[in-house]
Amino acid sequence: MGCSVVWFRRDLRLADHAALSEACRLGAVLPVFVLDRQLLFHPETAVARVAFMLESLRALDQDLRRRGGRLLVRCGDPAEELLRLVRASGADAVFAHTDSERLVGRVRDARVSRCLAEARIPLHWIEPAGASGTLLPYSGWSRQWHQAMAAPALPAPARIGVPPASAALADLPVPSLEQLGLEADAKPIPRGGSAAALERLEHFCEGRASRTYYWELSYPSARITTGLSPYLKFGVITPRQCLQRLAPLLVSDERRQPRHRSALQLASRLRWGCAIHQRFRYLPQLELCSLWSAFDTAGNDTLSEEQEGLYAAWREGRTGFPIVDAAARCLQAEGGWLELNFRSRAIYASFLTNLCGIDWRFGALHYMRHLIDGDCPIDHYQWAMQAGVTYGGANAWTRIYHPGQVAVNRCDPQGLFIRRWLPELSGLTNDQLGAPPAMADYPAPVLGYEDARRLRLEALEQQRLQIGDVQAAMARLPRDLHPFGYKRIAGCEVAWADLWAAEAPAALQPSAVELERLDPTGWRALMSWFSGSSRSTGSARTSRSSRASSRKRRSRDSPGQLSLDLELVLDREPA
Repeated sequence: MGCSVVWFRRDLRLADHAALSEACRLGAVLPVFVLDRQLLFHPETAVARVAFMLESLRALDQDLRRRGGRLLVRCGDPAEELLRLVRASGADAVFAHTDSERLVGRVRDARVSRCLAEARIPLHWIEPAGASGTLLPYSGWSRQWHQAMAAPALPAPARIGVPPASAALADLPVPSLEQLGLEADAKPIPRGGSAAALERLEHFCEGRASRTYYWELSYPSARITTGLSPYLKFGVITPRQCLQRLAPLLVSDERRQPRHRSALQLASRLRWGCAIHQRFRYLPQLELCSLWSAFDTAGNDTLSEEQEGLYAAWREGRTGFPIVDAAARCLQAEGGWLELNFRSRAIYASFLTNLCGIDWRFGALHYMRHLIDGDCPIDHYQWAMQAGVTYGGANAWTRIYHPGQVAVNRCDPQGLFIRRWLPELSGLTNDQLGAPPAMADYPAPVLGYEDARRLRLEALEQQRLQIGDVQAAMARLPRDLHPFGYKRIAGCEVAWADLWAAEAPAALQPSAVELERLDPTGWRALMSWFSGSSRSTGSARTSRSSRASSRKRRSRDSPGQLSLDLELVLDREPA
């Protein structure tokens, strides 16, 4: 084989890159990245996230050039651009990692597969480490994921041979935001590239964060997050690379050593993110729907006049609840990747869904339009979890955060985070930051917590009672695959609307689980991913006991990858 095209997408690295390694083994390689307008102008695209991606593309191009290669960047329809480049280079095949982040990407990848197949050009889809193309029960996936994470990370190729440059294969610089038709905002952008990602990982392992991460992660003012999330979102670094650097901390014999516990916490979150992506691999409808159809009623893509007011106050940081408003301003100013930690995001999300009573997808839309680390499966599923719509049955439980002094005392007791983002409250004492006195330059609360909480719990109880047969109640992939909220966003690219309308829902690459064709074994495997979400019998104590027994059983049956104690921790999804 003379030459292979490697199609980069959310894998902007050279090390631990199975598709690139396989292509290099066969001969010369033409690395390609196609800027797809369907994603650049998706309603959930954040301009700052695109800016970080462009920085990472420039860094990837430099890494390739150090090894004799180069990155060809094109803008347009990926199917057309790839076919053009294959013909111009004389390539024999295309290699790419599978990606199941978004429906628009899976529709695009199915179209690319058809286009190249019609031209008789082999397209080799490579599974990322730990991912599975078949429906596995949760425990089975967990075992194979641990095995994949324990396997050595693939080294970056020492040399990368490329076809000679020509008019059709000309080097074109990575475009700017302005050249793509996007307007930059004021968010600071992290340094792109694998070197920057590895530096952040090393800083965590050797710095203060490795000693305090476990204890301070709930405190936004600590600014203790790793900063790795944007790099993981674009595949600039892999979970396997992170876990193998953490390995010396994970196997420590001093079980109470601060660095050991912090490393376990980070490892748990890495695995949890991979598990969420696997859920979306099976059920891509989770991008658009709640897990149970009972939670998605007609008209929930619109808001009443009162809800529009609440939604605007929540977005702009005018709710009258300081910790909520501080999170709102932090998100819009910095893109959330470094300071807006998981607890702040959860409080902010819970306020919109559980107290304002607004559909979680409106919150996910706003988050994704600002997050530099925005990752659709992780963010959407977190939103649905915070809203309580991933659970069903009589014993289902929903965490509704108190947005007043309770949250301040637990997450920002010294008021550092609140005062940083709400300087108008700098003169208040710490015990006033949960419920500020009437002030001319700070709004009164937009709602009462107790009444709003009661109404939400009553609504959730009624919706959960409607679930009934879980097989019938699980949301199906809708015929209409338009992104949620695309009509609300000015300037959103809708040229793909007719194309999507013509696509059958099954035309996805990778394909989704066909619920109507599942046998009992398949249903058991699928439902194991949503353990406890539809149980209607058994006490909470019994449920906890069952989970503990299950973890012990898995620890006995699992191969000793990384460490058995790590697996026990990783089986607990972060709150």
